[in-house]
Amino acid sequence: MIKKEGILFILLALVVLVAGCTDKEQKEEIQTLSISGQWSPQTIDPHLSGFMHQRLGYVETLVGVDYEGKIIPNLAKSWEVSSDGKKWTFELKDGIQFHDGTPFTAKIMKESLERSFIQSASVFGKIPVTSIEAPDNLTLVISLNSTFPALPAYLSKGESAALAPGSYDANGNVTKPIGTGPFIFESWKPEEEIVVVKNPDYWGHVASVDKIIYRIMPEALTRKMLLDSKDIQIAMILSPDIAEGYTEKADYTVLEQPIARVRMMTFNTEKEPFNDKKVRQAINYAIDRETIVNSVLSGYGTTAEGLFPPQFYWANKDIAPYNYDTEKAKTLLNEAGWVDSNGDGIRDKNGKPMKITFVTYPERAELPPIAEVIQQQLNKVGIETELKVLNYDAAESLRYKGDFNIFLVGRGLLFVPDPDEIMMTDYHSNGTSIDGLGAYRWHNDTVDQLIEQARTTSDEAVRKELYDEVQAIVVEEAPVAYLNYYVNIDVTTSNIKGYRLHPTEYSLDLQNVSIA
Repeated sequence: MIKKEGILFILLALVVLVAGCTDKEQKEEIQTLSISGQWSPQTIDPHLSGFMHQRLGYVETLVGVDYEGKIIPNLAKSWEVSSDGKKWTFELKDGIQFHDGTPFTAKIMKESLERSFIQSASVFGKIPVTSIEAPDNLTLVISLNSTFPALPAYLSKGESAALAPGSYDANGNVTKPIGTGPFIFESWKPEEEIVVVKNPDYWGHVASVDKIIYRIMPEALTRKMLLDSKDIQIAMILSPDIAEGYTEKADYTVLEQPIARVRMMTFNTEKEPFNDKKVRQAINYAIDRETIVNSVLSGYGTTAEGLFPPQFYWANKDIAPYNYDTEKAKTLLNEAGWVDSNGDGIRDKNGKPMKITFVTYPERAELPPIAEVIQQQLNKVGIETELKVLNYDAAESLRYKGDFNIFLVGRGLLFVPDPDEIMMTDYHSNGTSIDGLGAYRWHNDTVDQLIEQARTTSDEAVRKELYDEVQAIVVEEAPVAYLNYYVNIDVTTSNIKGYRLHPTEYSLDLQNVSIA
């Protein structure tokens, strides 16, 4: 006969065993999605650096961007503009809550926008705003001092995200971003990872996965190793040569998406030799763009004629490309006074050899090998290059200081899905000396006037004509050399369903992702 103490012991053991099984089952039911990409937020504050905060889905904006690059409602369900184009009235969606339970209201959105306009003045300073008002809980009115049709496009940018009052400390600094999105911010280790968890009370489509770990890995080979070991399920932005290795593997899926991004070289037009248009044009002729696409990019992408890829509405499709023509390049260099006077194979002028500093960065894995090919192609026309491959922050620092001749960059074009932002930042003289990654210290009065006219014109067709003219002038004056348009390549494990790449890189839409 079992004693009472023995029975109690057995019952207790059974309870512990059942509890342990339940805990194990619960842990097994939690779906964790692991992703790795190369970019890290510069700060925890979305109003200062909103890109990754928005893409990971814990903050949202008044308007969104669909998969055709068009503006769509998001936190605002509709908007209208006055006949003079100076007053925009946004009607907000009802019943939305921030992650801490605070109701989303026009007053909070007003305060959040006012803060973001100050914190991200380099972006939102381009908006001619005079006031933001909240006449009731669901109405937001933005008044401008001039017509500005691009306003909704700017309000899709992550830096304009709605943040709850509880996001800030007593000094107004963000200590934890509290948004309205399908995921809730949990933690951030700078340069290492961001962790978010599902928002079960989300106002839209509730996410399938319970947790997302975004691992920050600048090197594409590291992301590949993590994918191979199944430590991650999605490796973002792999180079074509790496992605090719997965095309025949049944347990992986290769995803391709043409995006609004161009690989381009920007010239330092402030100093010799690129203060001379003929030299800039010569470089354009000296580059064999087809070879770069075929040899370095394994056929992913297309050669570039102008700023925007042709599938996007704002592209000038009539621009004549710079064809590969080394003889034309040599002729232009000769006309500019750069000749090989001593027969050493390197051009010179007034006793100074044509040796240029060529800067790029490895976070976009294909840029260094592209730079090496261009280095060889320029050598064929008598130009010697010193190639510097630095991490992005170091490379950008050299650019801002002007310590370069050529800067090779992958330039996102429609983070604001309207040409105004890229034109004002990269090609208007107010931006080219400070913010832009396009033309560097380049000034063209006609371009400035066209851009200014386009930003105050409501007629979209007229705006298109103005921007077409700007693009044509830029190609002719050649403060930059457009190389090719991007195809983003992500690779996932085959059990990942619903993952899509966005053509404007606006969002990852991770609430639609599931793990089979």
